[in-house]
Amino acid sequence: TYTDTGLTAGTTYYYRAFAYNAKKKYQTEYRVASRTAVSLNPNFADNTWEQIMEACHSGGLLDTWVVGDSKTMTIDGTDYQFDIVGKNHDTYTAGGIAPLTFGMHDCYGTEQPMNNTNTNKGGWNLCKMRTGILPGILAKMPENIRNGIRDVNKLYAVGNSSSVTYQTTADKLFLYSDDEVYGSESSKEGEQYDYYKAGNSKVKKVGDTASRWWLRSFQPFSVGGFYVVNTNSSLESITADNWAGVAFAFCF
Repeated sequence: TYTDTGLTAGTTYYYRAFAYNAKKKYQTEYRVASRTAVSLNPNFADNTWEQIMEACHSGGLLDTWVVGDSKTMTIDGTDYQFDIVGKNHDTYTAGGIAPLTFGMHDCYGTEQPMNNTNTNKGGWNLCKMRTGILPGILAKMPENIRNGIRDVNKLYAVGNSSSVTYQTTADKLFLYSDDEVYGSESSKEGEQYDYYKAGNSKVKKVGDTASRWWLRSFQPFSVGGFYVVNTNSSLESITADNWAGVAFAFCF
């Protein structure tokens, strides 16, 4: 990657890449690329989402943008705060590392069940949250943001108390795993995000009221259990047909 600075915003610049050997013998032109320069503000919140998207897609982040910085996004008429929860944490399904991961500071407007019935069969991959509820929320996000969100790989457990295996999904919007929030020596469903590693609060609200909120990790020792973060920040398992807060994350 290469970051070019001191440019004029709105101007398109062209770049050529060449390979050469120790004797500085150059190969023929390998690739021509063009990018339109964007102006970025050192204070993360003072940038538009379009500027943030472009910076993520081009790899041209500013060092002043740090985990814990936040910005508001309007979804379906309601303002939600999103925090930078990780830097260079998630892997794009198409290859490469996502420079930033954004997570909801509180929960989406209404509580939802993980599944309509009390089952965790198929785990995160087959649950209603992933196949119906989150795609429904994505459809309500601003079109330019929706189009800029990229699929990332997320690990999830599937099986039962006698046999648990770990598989991967490709997700635009996703819920955290218990490992990603609480951390674990095994980290079988992903590494802990720096936001939570730094000790930031795990308590989230639906509206003005603290609510337990879903994780994508399932409870292998129960018929229908998925984990939630309780209102006292502890980890708890509840049945999939219960209703709890939805706090999703995504990457540009």
